[in-house]
Amino acid sequence: MRSRVPVLVGALLAVFLWSGVASAEVKLGVLNPRGEATPPPAKGLQPRLASLDGKRIALLENGKMGAKEFQDALEGLLKQRYPSVTVLRMPKPEGSRFAFDAKDWYPEVARRADAFVYGMAD
Repeated sequence: MRSRVPVLVGALLAVFLWSGVASAEVKLGVLNPRGEATPPPAKGLQPRLASLDGKRIALLENGKMGAKEFQDALEGLLKQRYPSVTVLRMPKPEGSRFAFDAKDWYPEVARRADAFVYGMAD
């Protein structure tokens, strides 16, 4: 699609010429429509854990194909590296339904686990 800027500038000049304002000084301002704003700094909800030793780690998933195999592998790696870790499997109720449909589940995860890994697919 061709730019409409030359057409708009030409139309503005024609209006000024026909209205008798041609002798006045005309200043046009050009604005950037991209809306580049600096995002606010990201911050976590909780401080980072110093270590996973002895912690309860919840593995969350949305019921998609391959989630069990992924979590099996992840659980094996966690237990190999942190033998004292407790792994909790907490599948999302009703699988891939919207987050607000499981509003009682998120506080339960927070109550039972020190940290979580949410594996999802689509």
